[in-house]
Amino acid sequence: FKTDEDEVIKYELENINVEYFGYDGRPSHYELLIRMGESLGMPRKEILSYSPLPSTRSAINTWRKIALERSWVEIMAAMHSLELVADRSLRKYGAKMHYFNESILTSNDFPKEVKDFLREGYEVDQSHAGEALKLVDEYSNDPEKIQVVVLRSFDAFAKYLTARLERGMEFDEKLIGAVS
Repeated sequence: FKTDEDEVIKYELENINVEYFGYDGRPSHYELLIRMGESLGMPRKEILSYSPLPSTRSAINTWRKIALERSWVEIMAAMHSLELVADRSLRKYGAKMHYFNESILTSNDFPKEVKDFLREGYEVDQSHAGEALKLVDEYSNDPEKIQVVVLRSFDAFAKYLTARLERGMEFDEKLIGAVS
């Protein structure tokens, strides 16, 4: 939000649009996430009623602090480097483990809404991270600052993912019963 570079503004506005409003008649990522929860037996109203877990709040506060205190190029690096988890090309650089089991996308063991949400993020983030990081590379003049902020963001992401597991365990019995 601090940039005055037109190509960066356009890139980020397109990203926000997809996240919150959708594109080409497709639902937003936010809506796909809610639909995934509904497909697993949770009412929309209940999904929307939950407060973030402490680890989620901590991660969000870290990213908010980065956004308030760092330059726009550092903010962009911190946020879009997280999309690298979906980049399958990292395997050619030696990554042995991937973000999630890709077979979920073709399995009959999961509702369509689960696959729709995961596919959207997985396939879009694949190219999205590369575009953003090219802009970071083009406009950054201090690689060490970029490295530091990306590592802080990765640490926040680890907390965020742990919170997702904790939340999932809260619903384990409820969801297992709904899918069975």
